Amino acid sequence: MSGQINLIQALRGISIVLVILYHCSLFFHGGFIGVDVFFVISGVLITRSVLRSLGDGKSGYGLVLDFYGRRVVRLFPALSLTTLVTALLSVLVFSPYGEVDQILKSALAGAFFFANGRFFLLNDYTSLTSDPFRHLWSLGVEEQFYLVFPIVIVLAAGIVSKTKLRKTLFIGGLLVVLGSFVLSLLLSYGIRVLPLPERFAFYSPVTRAWQIGVGVLIGLASEELEAYRVKPRTVALGVLIGFGLILTSGIYFDQHINYPGVFGLLPVIGAGLVIVGALKSQQIGSIRLSLLSHLGDLSYSLYLIHWPLLVLLQRSFVDSVFVSLISIPMSYVLARVQYSLVEKPIILRYSRSGM
Repeated sequence: MSGQINLIQALRGISIVLVILYHCSLFFHGGFIGVDVFFVISGVLITRSVLRSLGDGKSGYGLVLDFYGRRVVRLFPALSLTTLVTALLSVLVFSPYGEVDQILKSALAGAFFFANGRFFLLNDYTSLTSDPFRHLWSLGVEEQFYLVFPIVIVLAAGIVSKTKLRKTLFIGGLLVVLGSFVLSLLLSYGIRVLPLPERFAFYSPVTRAWQIGVGVLIGLASEELEAYRVKPRTVALGVLIGFGLILTSGIYFDQHINYPGVFGLLPVIGAGLVIVGALKSQQIGSIRLSLLSHLGDLSYSLYLIHWPLLVLLQRSFVDSVFVSLISIPMSYVLARVQYSLVEKPIILRYSRSGM
């Protein structure tokens, strides 16, 4: 299990590095694909967590409440602190004639996991460079997906026998993934199935569901994947190919491609290969990626903090490469403090309480 966690945390670490460097306009013009990798990781881990809860005898109303409680504990403390501090600093830094009002509306939308909906109605992603809450669109996508997810699991568990539950969920999940991908593909290329198709493809949980769904499918099949014997070299090669696909996407993609669409397949497949390798880590031995795993531990706080810090610094000083460079170590220090004093203690307290 430790090998699995190590490799998945390393994947998180690579993803947050890609996102930060992309936002800082350094090296990786396609670093936005780090968010897609996070979607896949989230789908795997949350699916396995829900299945464990079912295995422990939790069901129905209790399982759904437990799920939502864990999400609140995991996300809200760090999000609330970052949102509050960013909003207060924005009042000091931005113009009171319109800018602050718009930023505070974004803060409110982000706090209730609706930033993606606000920005869909407001503007496209690349035009929101002065909004310190722009990055919260991805949390909106995830939490809107997970608002429905545990209810579907519970309903399925009440209808289907335990022996057929995973298979039934897998087939249903596969249909959702295929449908979501086709819609994402059509809208990414501007086909007017819906209004503002490119924007809908980017911001909507419906067109992003296939990315989270790939993780859900891996989570549902995780027991079979762990049991299936494959040569260690084959597993290691799959992991290397997975990392290669992710890094290649980060290097060669840019904001002008139709995304997510067909291009979204590369980072999603790459993430899937690495995670499958993590599930089979006992066959390839422990892979030590200490620095990346450490960044993976901090990835949530890093994600929350790095963008508003960069925007505030750029507004306060000259928008330059120096500002981007100095924002990176500052983001790391602040994220480590927030993780140590807010995230980790609250999560541990919740776990020990047995809730």
